[in-house]
Amino acid sequence: MPRPKPLEPITFRNIRMSDRQWIIFNQLGGAEWLRGFLEKKAPMPKQHYDNELARINNLADASFIKRRREIND
Repeated sequence: MPRPKPLEPITFRNIRMSDRQWIIFNQLGGAEWLRGFLEKKAPMPKQHYDNELARINNLADASFIKRRREIND
């Protein structure tokens, strides 16, 4: 049976952990546990992050963000 389509696009990320930490992470529930934890412990409401993603994905704003990061670095 194929996996259900995720609600949001998922991007592959690398994380660095020891083998012991990886075992603990999987015992806690792996990626599903981490996603739930992030949803519960997010410091801002979900709408804030949706707005940030929309702003980053907007090409006009994205170029401004890139220039702002270069100035701040």
